[in-house]
Amino acid sequence: MKKKLLIAIAILFFIVDAMLVWYKFFYKHEHRRVVKPIHKVKNHYKYSVYLTSDDGPLVGTKYLDQLIRDYEVPFTVFLVGKPVSTDRELEPNLERYKNNRYVLIGNHSFTHANFHYRRFYSNPDGVEEDFMKNEKFLNISSKLARLPGRNVFVIGDAIKGDDPHATEAAKLVAKNDNYKFFGWDYELHHYRSGLINQTDAQIHYKKIKELLKNGETFRKNQIIVLMHDQMFTSKVSQETLGELILLLQDDEEIKLKQLDKYKI
Repeated sequence: MKKKLLIAIAILFFIVDAMLVWYKFFYKHEHRRVVKPIHKVKNHYKYSVYLTSDDGPLVGTKYLDQLIRDYEVPFTVFLVGKPVSTDRELEPNLERYKNNRYVLIGNHSFTHANFHYRRFYSNPDGVEEDFMKNEKFLNISSKLARLPGRNVFVIGDAIKGDDPHATEAAKLVAKNDNYKFFGWDYELHHYRSGLINQTDAQIHYKKIKELLKNGETFRKNQIIVLMHDQMFTSKVSQETLGELILLLQDDEEIKLKQLDKYKI
């Protein structure tokens, strides 16, 4: 009787151990399947989608950086120097971006206008000085830029802006310093907590496709999507972006690109 009990216990341990091994393998496989993108050769794509984020490096930067690495997705980030100059704990997040081969870094000004936009744009020379300071401080090598708090395009003769003073300032920096200023066509809005307003990635995906099909973007068949680093302190925001990336990558008509590939 005792021998049978020992055999039964041994069999039970074997079954439990086998189940644990199977679970670990299954979980690892599933995790890889969900996180890793399906990379497709898209020789005949119709639309170009540019994913961009502003205001880093901040606390949320490390989470966005990890998402970009996990999904191996081309991304353009517009960085602000002042937070790094006052908080050394943000320096590792800056280095994450600099060492991420999927990330292209652009200029978003040094001060972010100190959030006094009218005053900032009333002095175009001061705007230029602020951008040049940021370029030097962060050692930005690209000539891609985005104005703080304003949706303005100045790319050669292609110009569009929501604020005439900001547009004139961008034109000055573009002329004197060879910059291209990019606004955006669609934004992933978020609350102060970082939580994305719309958590359904399908809704964002359908809206992006609708804008492209209807020609409601700055340039036909191209769309720039705006988000902000700090929203990725929210796990829900991270998950929503991950789902959206997979939807975009799986679409035969769409190719994800960095902004240096933008065509005028």
